[in-house]
Amino acid sequence: MTLLYNPRNETLMNRSALYGLPVPEPLGSRHKPISFGTFADNVATAVTDKGFEIVEEEYAVNNKNTRMFGLMTISPLEGEFISAKEWEMQIGLRGAHDRSLPRGLTLGSNVLVCSNLCFHGDLGVFKTKQTLNVEERLPEIINNAVDTLPEMIDHNNRRFDAYRTTEFDKRDGDAALIELFRRGALSGRQLPRAITEWDNPTFEAHAEDGFNVWRLFNACTEALKPRGGETANMNVLRLSSEAVTDAMDMLVHI
Repeated sequence: MTLLYNPRNETLMNRSALYGLPVPEPLGSRHKPISFGTFADNVATAVTDKGFEIVEEEYAVNNKNTRMFGLMTISPLEGEFISAKEWEMQIGLRGAHDRSLPRGLTLGSNVLVCSNLCFHGDLGVFKTKQTLNVEERLPEIINNAVDTLPEMIDHNNRRFDAYRTTEFDKRDGDAALIELFRRGALSGRQLPRAITEWDNPTFEAHAEDGFNVWRLFNACTEALKPRGGETANMNVLRLSSEAVTDAMDMLVHI
């Protein structure tokens, strides 16, 4: 999961603990605070009603209990969609009682949620202000967001199937990694990691079909992950991830 928070200023907690947080009085005549727990539960209900299960979830709340950031990893139930268990998707959540942030959702196979306000998903971002009729608007926004998931699953299944079935010569893969470095998608520190993962993947599943675009894609995504004490620039990471995916799509003509 890629929920990033500062442990000095924020506390990690589960969904049940969100209900123990105080809900403040409205800050004005048009302000309507909603419990963070209720918000998370509404999203969870929409997810399960659409045929998904929540595989993992976590939430971070700032020390003043005024801001919440969350991330759910979800998977289609067996048989609900094509290739149901081959991969997972994520839903990011965020909101604030102090009107500094709208209630928002972001979805996709590549989601970043960070307390420094980076909020991105490759499927899109949905948000609404926390005004008086937010209780009527929020369920519709949640349902509209979750409704897009089956289409995204179908698209990514076709994409990843193309990655797996497109063979790619080892030397051509080496050249592709160098080109990604030249374009700025991989940094000087990430390039050697990507080459290592291309040659000898950490995960056996990435190499089970030999040298192909799937193996190259995973080599890049593993290289992009922050390691040890590294501090990631979330905007750079998002742009790099998009550049890698665009490059792989071009290789398989998607």
